[in-house]
Amino acid sequence: MAKTMFLQVLAFLAAMHLSSAAMPFKRPSMLPAISRGGAGPLDPTALAKVLGGACLVQGAQLALAPDMDTLYGVEEGVLNECNAKIVRRTGLAILNVGVHIYCLLFKGYDMKVSATINVLMWMADAIHSLLNNESETIGPSKAGDVSILAFTSIVAYSALNDSPWFGTALKANAGFSLASALSCVVFPSLGVKLWELKGDDELTPGCVSGVGCNLGIMGTLSAALAWGVEPLTAIGYTCVAAAILDLKTYFFTPEVDKIGFNKAVIGIWPFFAAVTAASILM
Repeated sequence: MAKTMFLQVLAFLAAMHLSSAAMPFKRPSMLPAISRGGAGPLDPTALAKVLGGACLVQGAQLALAPDMDTLYGVEEGVLNECNAKIVRRTGLAILNVGVHIYCLLFKGYDMKVSATINVLMWMADAIHSLLNNESETIGPSKAGDVSILAFTSIVAYSALNDSPWFGTALKANAGFSLASALSCVVFPSLGVKLWELKGDDELTPGCVSGVGCNLGIMGTLSAALAWGVEPLTAIGYTCVAAAILDLKTYFFTPEVDKIGFNKAVIGIWPFFAAVTAASILM
């Protein structure tokens, strides 16, 4: 528990440091200038930057070392190879949110930069899965990995070539993310079957619900940006989705209860998402 809380505090302090050291926000050229939020006592941009820094730390940890005992107090060694892969992709989804926030709010880059970085991570993971024939051992199916590769490739190609249909490609990828999230969040056991996971156990539906939750959050941010919503407002909408999805997934999904999360620790995320959403949107 002490180790878990220490890492949570470390992530928060790292995010605060990034926020204070960042360059002023410069609006990406393809997004409209819309000022939202700021009515309350909290600085909405600072809160969004703290959230982005926390997503970078949390996402990187889960993507590079896919276990949940470090941050969330889950018993060490309970995840099999199939579930570890699901947790790794959960980390990628969280990392994608952090990359968008860092590139758009901290650095003022064009949205094509963050979109390209994000889809390249998914492309690398899907290619790794296909080349190692993981569809035969842990899943998902080859069709699933090829679908991920197809939707992300068109975003990368259009962004790198400055194609006029970049926005359409980003919308398609966001729609794919949201559609993938739906079954995983609402019917986790169905998600296991749809993605044809192999080597699953009693914890797999809970892990699938977790990745669905974060795909939904990632997809919400991507969709908002793709449809031209100003970055800070898009983050506010994403925080609304995050608060709802986190509460539903980690507190009201029986399959997730089997994993054994420390609810006191994981409850920080929907609370902070709700505070950030209120600061930005109200």
